[in-house]
Amino acid sequence: MSDYSTEDYGPRIEALKRSHATFERNTDYALSNVQSKLEDVESSVDQLDARERRHFESLEADLQEAKETAEARSDELEESISSTDAGMERLGRRVTALERHLRQAEGAVVVDLDADRGGKLRGLGLAVEEGLAAEAELLTPHQRNLIHYSISHHQQARQALTGHRATVRQAAAVLASTAAGDPRRKKAEEDFTTAAKAAQETQGRLGNLAKKAKNAEEQRATDDARRARSAAVIEAGQRAHTQLRVRLRSRLSDALSGADLLPVWFSTALGPMAPSRDAEEWLETALDVLAYRVTYQVTDPVLALGSTPSEGSAPRRAARFNELARDLRAWG
Repeated sequence: MSDYSTEDYGPRIEALKRSHATFERNTDYALSNVQSKLEDVESSVDQLDARERRHFESLEADLQEAKETAEARSDELEESISSTDAGMERLGRRVTALERHLRQAEGAVVVDLDADRGGKLRGLGLAVEEGLAAEAELLTPHQRNLIHYSISHHQQARQALTGHRATVRQAAAVLASTAAGDPRRKKAEEDFTTAAKAAQETQGRLGNLAKKAKNAEEQRATDDARRARSAAVIEAGQRAHTQLRVRLRSRLSDALSGADLLPVWFSTALGPMAPSRDAEEWLETALDVLAYRVTYQVTDPVLALGSTPSEGSAPRRAARFNELARDLRAWG
């Protein structure tokens, strides 16, 4: 029996051994091939890392160089700005000195921007001020909107109360005309409870709303009457404002384009000419100053706005003075 088994399985065992040897050889070859490819990949990664490091180091060096160059140029720019500021200051002093010599020279003419033959410009300026004063006594659009809101809120509350009471009456009629168990009674009970509560709350607010609405209506009526009385004055002020600006703009344009000297007060407050930037704003400020001077008869040769007015005796003029003083800070 033992001999039979050996003779039966021997060839199979030999075949398995050969197959196993072949498998080991193939596996070794595959592993060797994979190992070789892995080494190639690792080598490629190392080479790529080295290139990336060199590239990064190069970028870092370029960045440092650019930073140093920017800092150097920034220092140069600051020095240039400082030098320019100093040069402008020296130039300003020279221009002032030259202008002083010109003013003292024989035949030098200074433009009289305050000239007002017959007081026509002052009359226009006073008309403008009168119109602005009348307009200042009127309610602003925001205030009138609040008044409209108070009146409208009261009207809406009254309408809501009427609706709640109608719902209560309708629900009460259903409850009075239906027997217990009627499907309509449940909704009627809910409507009655909700509407009755809402009516009570609205009724509680209505008194205060009515008082506010009455005050609002009185304010609106007063403002409407004041508007009717002031309409002509306000309209005249608006027309005077347009006429005054046109005349002053023409006068200032002639002065700026002419050869005569500008007054000291003008050059001190606004400079000798319009700036290259924001020229329109500069011109509007200059016109505001001219209008202020002709309206309030300011003739100070040095101070553009003259002396500071009293807020107690001339509140509108004082407010205008402060506003113009702030505007002039950008140009002087």
